[in-house]
Amino acid sequence: MSTESFGVKQSFKAASDYSAKQYYLMYISAANTITICGAAASVVGILYNKPETNQYGEVLTACGVLAKVITGGSVSAGDWLESDSSGRAVTLTINGDGTTETYTVGRAVTASGGAGQYITVLTQFAPASK
Repeated sequence: MSTESFGVKQSFKAASDYSAKQYYLMYISAANTITICGAAASVVGILYNKPETNQYGEVLTACGVLAKVITGGSVSAGDWLESDSSGRAVTLTINGDGTTETYTVGRAVTASGGAGQYITVLTQFAPASK
């Protein structure tokens, strides 16, 4: 079971049809426009509605709130999270190699047994230390 305590939501134009992507991780891809995150992307927030192309999506951008997010694999409570290649939350992996910065979504409050499940995360959209 996942819980939420709403914080600040911002409106951004959807770059594509995200009507099936509620609770996915988003980044700003152009002026006032959001796109689904890829692996280790710079997450700006979590999509909270179901916008179609060029409609406005509500994105939870507040840090330090409980939010619902969809998982890309098994997650344990307490894990730090990042985006997978499909904009879903997965356990953060820091390998220390390369120049690509990894961004955290926050910390899992509840666990997931696999992909496509909803969990609660304590949000923290920020670069993760390598």
